[in-house]
Amino acid sequence: MLLTDTHILENIQVLEESKSKGTMKIRGIFQRADEANNNNKRIYSKNLLEREVRGLTEAIGERRLLGELDHPTHDAVKLSNVSHLVTGLRLEGKEVVGEAEILNPPAGKV
Repeated sequence: MLLTDTHILENIQVLEESKSKGTMKIRGIFQRADEANNNNKRIYSKNLLEREVRGLTEAIGERRLLGELDHPTHDAVKLSNVSHLVTGLRLEGKEVVGEAEILNPPAGKV
């Protein structure tokens, strides 16, 4: 049996951790332009990523951009699988740097 360690985010920094609340805030590279990503090996152009980051600004500001554990194959976020809340996204060169709060429901604890 072969075990493979898959890192969805790169260069993760823990910004804040609360053991009493069971929460954590992180920052890391969420995506890189013009390179195959770790999940589905798709390549996204910098122009596309710029457009998508701009399009998510409102949802981030309203604290409604939720994410699921792993990389789901479906488009709609299933609340039963929510693990994090994206609190920031920005492009730094070819990298999409994101910040997120790891939430306390079962998927967030994984």
